[in-house]
Amino acid sequence: MLTRLPLTPAHLYSFDSVNLALALKNFDPTRNQPQPPGYPLFVAEERLFNPIFRTPERTFAVLASVVCGLSLGVLYLLGKRMFSPAIGMIAAAFLFVNPAFWWSGLTSPLRPHIALFSLLVAYFCWRAVSGEPRYFLWASLAFGLGSGFRPELLVVLFPLWAWTAWKCGEARLFIRGFLLAAGSTLLWVIVLAIASGGVAQMIFAFFPYIFSQTQQTSVLLDPRAGTWIRWAGRAFLWNGLGMLPWIWTIPFGWSRFRESPERHKLTGFLLAWFLPAFAFYLLVHIAEPDHALTTIPLLCLAGAYCVVAAEEAIARKWGTEWNGSRGLAVWFTLAVNMMLFFMQFTLPQRLPGTGFRGLQSVKDAVLIGTFESSYARVLWVEQMLDLSLKRIQELKSSANRPVMFVWSRDGEPVWRRICYYLPSDRVVALDEKGDPAVQVTMAQEWSGPTQTHTYAGAAPIRIPIPKGVRIIWLISPATVGALGRVVPLQSAAPLYYTDLAPDSGGFRWGSFEFAPE
Repeated sequence: MLTRLPLTPAHLYSFDSVNLALALKNFDPTRNQPQPPGYPLFVAEERLFNPIFRTPERTFAVLASVVCGLSLGVLYLLGKRMFSPAIGMIAAAFLFVNPAFWWSGLTSPLRPHIALFSLLVAYFCWRAVSGEPRYFLWASLAFGLGSGFRPELLVVLFPLWAWTAWKCGEARLFIRGFLLAAGSTLLWVIVLAIASGGVAQMIFAFFPYIFSQTQQTSVLLDPRAGTWIRWAGRAFLWNGLGMLPWIWTIPFGWSRFRESPERHKLTGFLLAWFLPAFAFYLLVHIAEPDHALTTIPLLCLAGAYCVVAAEEAIARKWGTEWNGSRGLAVWFTLAVNMMLFFMQFTLPQRLPGTGFRGLQSVKDAVLIGTFESSYARVLWVEQMLDLSLKRIQELKSSANRPVMFVWSRDGEPVWRRICYYLPSDRVVALDEKGDPAVQVTMAQEWSGPTQTHTYAGAAPIRIPIPKGVRIIWLISPATVGALGRVVPLQSAAPLYYTDLAPDSGGFRWGSFEFAPE
């Protein structure tokens, strides 16, 4: 908490966080409260703690910190049982400063649960295959309940659960574990179906959303190489970022691992835990650094093992000359991970493209991916919203005319956050087909959490606006030039706005026609 709470943004960080906050009052995943697949057990958890902390911002900050702390504790216990207390402590320390894990603790109350339940299932599975088969029942319970926080855990952790069942080799134990996992999963599925208005309505609402979210990241749904390669690169980068300072110790770890009498069991356990999850990230979906929290704790554990093996091997070779320097590799790893999280990055200024440009593309991907899991990104997003809200108040107080907001793809702040913090204002969100994750060209009008109108059909799609309105644009820098050729833009950094004359005619931007009336 001492390292997370002082750095936590004052506002809800993301589109998803706003959806989770709206679910505190009205749980309805068909209306993105929260977004599909609904996360019903997290909604129950946040509703349990919100009366104590009063606001979503405080509730989410404390929940994220507590869950991150529990994850560290479970990783220590797992490392202690698999190897030694020292390796368990070092593994927890590596996870503590891992950029993606730290970033998640500041930005998402939900996704740290990925690490926690991945570790709980792994811990109970390891105990089950290490002579305590009754722990398979605890693994089954954690497996089912964890999917109520993140349903994809059913997919990525199933091989580890099934491998454990096979290694335990007891039919009655397997049946009891299966019933426990199925029952705890069915519990939250029933709650989700009731909240969605029935199974059919749930499927009808969820499928398009899940398809749109995975289309741009999955080679299985979108074979365009440029799009998929970008996200596949993120899968490698976000998993491997924390490995950079200790990657040189892998040969020492491998040499020690080959001598372990439990190497065959360890190999099966680690592969069943890592490979399915990483394949999911690589081939199906990874959109944020903390999506990789299923596998990052395992890599921290492997790093601790390799670093200890390296230090012991060097100590044997150099003897007393090295003993006074023991632990340097650990502190070096911690320092570099903190540097990767807190340092400022010079981002590439080139326009994004789908073509692969060799080493230049690799360099750009590393810089952008590292920034995306850094505190600099957290600070930038918070500063953009804070400054935007101040500018909006200035623009509204000086307007003497109707005011509305128009958001387009990649605009910052995202429209959902504006709706949340300015619930009485009119916000129009534009989705143009061809943009990532957009299936149909349409515009949605919102007032707070309520969608008041949907505009769709053949282009141009007509959007009525008041005469003489002040339009405050929430657009990306790449859009400013094109929009400025359509309507006069005035700057109120970081925003732009347009004042239409009372007798002004309409104008068209892309597939949308804004019609004063």
